[in-house]
Amino acid sequence: FLRALNFCHVLPGPEALQLAIYIGWKKGGYLAGAIAGLLFLLPGFFTLTALAWIYVRYGTREEVLGVLWGFRPVALALLLAALLRIGRAALKGALPVTLAVAAFVAFYFLRLPFIAVLLGCGIVYILAHRFGSSRGAAASLLAGSLAAPLLARAADATSARLFDISWFFLKVGLFSFGGAYAVLPMIREGSVAGYGWISDAQMIDALALGETTPGPLISIGIFVGYLAGHSVGAGLRGALAATFWLFLPSFVFVLGAARYMDSLSAKPGVKEFLKGVTSGVVGLMFAMAVPLALVAFMPRGQIDWITVALGIAAFGLLTLWKWRLNVVAVVLGGGALGLLRVFAPALF
Repeated sequence: FLRALNFCHVLPGPEALQLAIYIGWKKGGYLAGAIAGLLFLLPGFFTLTALAWIYVRYGTREEVLGVLWGFRPVALALLLAALLRIGRAALKGALPVTLAVAAFVAFYFLRLPFIAVLLGCGIVYILAHRFGSSRGAAASLLAGSLAAPLLARAADATSARLFDISWFFLKVGLFSFGGAYAVLPMIREGSVAGYGWISDAQMIDALALGETTPGPLISIGIFVGYLAGHSVGAGLRGALAATFWLFLPSFVFVLGAARYMDSLSAKPGVKEFLKGVTSGVVGLMFAMAVPLALVAFMPRGQIDWITVALGIAAFGLLTLWKWRLNVVAVVLGGGALGLLRVFAPALF
């Protein structure tokens, strides 16, 4: 099991899904691996698609807005708690800290693409680690990627949108190194700042809902895909396109490389690249936290001190309190407070 887990660590994509695929392959071959991965994804797909439908249909109702008001600071606290956890593990030494700061500056201020920043951090780490000890750094780091979706960009808005969803989430699936939280900046970069499919408020709502549903957190791409498709009358097709292309790389990489598990996970160049990527991820996550904090703590353009207090309390419960609460309990607690604010505003 530990060997399989280490193998999944070096592949892009959610490790839990990859383990399910690998175990299925180990027990029954390629078809069993594909079926195991599919069944692993189905509960999250149905749940998030249903929540996206409810969100679109009833998202303007006062009680729903109240729940989302409570969700948002808690979701930000979850992001910051993950940032703290990853930072503690990754930022050990001057080089990782430097890469994290450089990634933040490049992504937030210079607006460099997520993929360029991530790959740059991996390359710099390898070069810095091997400088002077060998003539050449690794010749290829993440050699070869899957072909783009074999779709022709059609003239009508729906087909064009589905093409964009497919292409975007294929890239997310290919470059989702460092865990689910690590890829959130890329999802925001494309869906909010790039294509404009959703707002920052909807992004933080997706994060909160993703934490309360089965499956890997990266499955919030299903929610985003539904919203992106809904604006052109193709919500379900958008969710299906996002799901297929987001998780396709995991199936291809695991089933294609399973028999080479030991040699791949033992390569020093791969390990060094992932260390550099993880360092950069810290800076990228912090860059994403800034605009989401404005949404959570300044919902009407000025600081809402109640949401600030709620966010601090949630962060403490998730990281500092001796008996750390379950993530789902904290998120639902925030939603319950938001609902209470609607029906008993005098308490707030």
